[in-house]
Amino acid sequence: MESPRKVRQLIGKVLLVGLLAVTVWAFCVQISAPTVSALASKQDTTLHLAILTQPGMTFSFNPSSRKVILNTVKRKKLPKDVKENATDLLNKAGIQANPLRYYIPKTLKRDPYWEQFKYVLSSWHYNPILIGTFVWDYLTALHDKRTNVTPAEFLLFAMAATRLEITDFTAKNTNETKKKKKSSSKQAPKDYIPEPVADLAPLAVEDRPLLVEVLNASGVKGAALELTQYLRDKGQKGLLPVDVLNYENFPGGEQKEKSYIIDFTGRLTQVKQLSSAIGLNNEIIAEKQGNAICDVRIVIGKDFRQPI
Repeated sequence: MESPRKVRQLIGKVLLVGLLAVTVWAFCVQISAPTVSALASKQDTTLHLAILTQPGMTFSFNPSSRKVILNTVKRKKLPKDVKENATDLLNKAGIQANPLRYYIPKTLKRDPYWEQFKYVLSSWHYNPILIGTFVWDYLTALHDKRTNVTPAEFLLFAMAATRLEITDFTAKNTNETKKKKKSSSKQAPKDYIPEPVADLAPLAVEDRPLLVEVLNASGVKGAALELTQYLRDKGQKGLLPVDVLNYENFPGGEQKEKSYIIDFTGRLTQVKQLSSAIGLNNEIIAEKQGNAICDVRIVIGKDFRQPI
């Protein structure tokens, strides 16, 4: 009777040692992966993640500058194979990613997913339960083969995300087919998200005040004037490097539900400082516009609360 028991104990020990060896091996493989190394050492490189929503999204993250470019890509045809789908999405956004990383959320519509992501990013400090929900979503996606992000990559991505704010995200829209250039007098569609520009003129390089235009789309009379007075006061006291050139109602009297900032110059460091000063917690929309009279345009929506 004792001999079979010893055999079982020996087999159990062998299996345990084997399991530990496989675990250590898998951990070492993940740690040595290029993405993990870049995240761990905060390299000045760009990592890409394809989010297979409709329309598709890509996150391009620089661990060194902690800036994220968000591409929204509208496509007419979607490959059935997941890897082909992710590769096609990145190609349409002009991205060559190696290694290929993708994630398929349970919510396939882009807007609900993005709003939920922003909510978790901005609220987890006050509601730590959201972290558990975020981890559970990843584990279920890994189990269901809806992502190929490794546990080590996920852990480091999550740690990096805890240091990000919504204003670290710059939005971009990419259409599947490039249309012929048309007259500049034609208005852009309402859902158009301008192309982002790189942070080419940070505060350390160009320290002149930001030239700001304030547009009131809140429906509240005098909102643009009140914000202008606040910003000019901060600028005169040297507390904020801004100079308001113009303030008026949004063209056509149109009203917006949400406030946002458009950056025309790529001075993202200063723009983020401005966004924080007036209490805006939304992604920055960056647009190349050679004939812009200002550096930044602030659009006041119905959700705006005047800073004190």
